[in-house]
Amino acid sequence: MREQHTFAIGDIHGRADLLDTLLKAIDEQAVDAGVSYRIVFLGDVIDRGPRSQEAMDIVAATLDRIPGSRLILGNHDWFPIRILDELTGDKQEMALAFWIHNLRGGATLMSYGLDPDDFSVADLATKLPARHLDLLRGAASHVELAHHILVHAGLAPGVPLSQQSAYDLMWIRGPFLTSTESFGKMVIHGHTVTESGQCEIAVNRICIDTGAYRTGRLSAAWIHPDGEVSYLQTDPQKPGYAGIVSPRYL
Repeated sequence: MREQHTFAIGDIHGRADLLDTLLKAIDEQAVDAGVSYRIVFLGDVIDRGPRSQEAMDIVAATLDRIPGSRLILGNHDWFPIRILDELTGDKQEMALAFWIHNLRGGATLMSYGLDPDDFSVADLATKLPARHLDLLRGAASHVELAHHILVHAGLAPGVPLSQQSAYDLMWIRGPFLTSTESFGKMVIHGHTVTESGQCEIAVNRICIDTGAYRTGRLSAAWIHPDGEVSYLQTDPQKPGYAGIVSPRYL
């Protein structure tokens, strides 16, 4: 049996068009290389961009189509299910307003044909597709490979992987981004848009959030079974095209 390759895809944020392009390019690369593969989405499928509903449909279809594929829960993905499953009363209403206005969840609601200015917690439970909410509820906190740890935001330095908090995995920035200590394996993450607009490699981590919703660059890390990594990215100058690109070393 051929060893399986993994393609980790960075923050999509409602750019279903770029996701469709990138997935087609991944399939073409895998066919050309003669390898089997799975997809790991690093989270933040929704919000900001205009086509969150379609992006969720594509993610769901990909998980069904490609065995072993996973969705990791991003902080934006977490908010709808946090409101429904973890909060009550006034805290639900406050969190809903925060999601819609601060996290650009309003763009997500509009993609479902809903009005963000006339939307309630009760609507969240009944008007978003149950299959999408269940997909978010079943998402992973991280995925560990032989040579890499895949996560949405990052890891807290000095904390074993088994003891990392769900909050840090989805939200952490500063302590993780500035750390130079080893996490045991190279961490591949999204959540924080790279300054260069390219995938960026530091001593202990690789960031593949290239700001797709505003740059037109959606990126993936192609992780080979031996730990080698190459990178694919959509090109805003060539709609419908994605290809191999070079990363930036920090």
